[in-house]
Amino acid sequence: MTTDEDSAFVQDVLKKYHSLNTTPHNRTHTILAAIALSYPGETKTIGLATGCKCLPKNRLPEQGDALHDSHAEVLARRCARRWLLEEIQRYVTSGGLSRWLVKDESDAKFRIKEGVQVIMYISTLPCGDASMRFLASFQDDQMAQLKNSTVYEAPSPNAVSRGRNNYALFGVLRTKPGRADSPATLSMSCSDKIARWNVLGIQGALGSVFLDPVYLSRIIIGEVNEDIREEVKIDCERAFWGRLDVSDLPRGFRIHRPVVVFTSVPFPFSKVSVVSAIDSGDCRSSNESLCWIGDSPAHEVLINGLKRGVPPKHRFKTMFRPRISKISMLHVYRDTLVTLGMDAGSESRTYFEIKQAVSHYQTAKQCLQGETRTFAGWITSGVQWESFTITSQTNSIGQDY
Repeated sequence: MTTDEDSAFVQDVLKKYHSLNTTPHNRTHTILAAIALSYPGETKTIGLATGCKCLPKNRLPEQGDALHDSHAEVLARRCARRWLLEEIQRYVTSGGLSRWLVKDESDAKFRIKEGVQVIMYISTLPCGDASMRFLASFQDDQMAQLKNSTVYEAPSPNAVSRGRNNYALFGVLRTKPGRADSPATLSMSCSDKIARWNVLGIQGALGSVFLDPVYLSRIIIGEVNEDIREEVKIDCERAFWGRLDVSDLPRGFRIHRPVVVFTSVPFPFSKVSVVSAIDSGDCRSSNESLCWIGDSPAHEVLINGLKRGVPPKHRFKTMFRPRISKISMLHVYRDTLVTLGMDAGSESRTYFEIKQAVSHYQTAKQCLQGETRTFAGWITSGVQWESFTITSQTNSIGQDY
């Protein structure tokens, strides 16, 4: 059940979004997502983003300078990840002051303070398993027959369906995008990624060096009519955790089950809102994404995973790369190590090698995605796109791309 606090949080997110003065162009729509930390009576948004695009496989960057997946949910989580590392740095430089984090002196790890909830807002149902039945209810018979032309007898753990194809199958992994006429990608659906966060946490491999798993407590979703909310809630619970069968997780990891609720507060730039506001003609999804990190004075606008308006010859310069790109996060990771007085390691280690060295996180990941496991079919971009180092882009400046 949606509470007054949920509605107030959504209104605060919308207020912050409007304050950034970056809205979609005429007749374009987008998705809005945000992640916040909350005490009773106090909520702090730590990541906010819009977006509904992702890069096809043939355009993925090998230097970590562009975002592969620019769906709002994924970008908001990346913003939150960066905020968490920056908050650890603020904790150290302020002498141990943080409203939201506490350090466990027994293992020197940080964790979210007792009583703090991690809340996520999404302006519409996330793509993938959570929205299949919802989307099917709007298909006409001809489109339904086309979309469901191939049906598996029983989905195996290794089965991955592309987009909305075979949408009568529930509980299966799906890739983005939903449109069959769009180029194929290596990005898993937002439903699948949220399910993975419910096992591994939102902090990621690099964040796991410093933090205990950070789990979502509550997910607030917009644009679901009241008469179908119970049915859609069942789908969300299945998609986010009900299909998970994970065992032997390392200490601290578990299957987490966030509460799923719905809000009637509209997002004025959703597809539903935009279509209802125009007299005739089509609308299209926005190519741009907005990213804002909590406590940051500025936001960024991305297009095709890169900062908008940056010439190709400047894309590798520190000031022009997205703050939540892999290479930027690698620098924040290293800065956090230095701030804590920890060994920063060799600058020749690749991003992939550094992530793989976080053994407890990788063990938990294998429990979820290893052979014969629940998400064994998970598609990863892999070492080819993560073999850059913290100095790679400095060496790349001046090359013709």
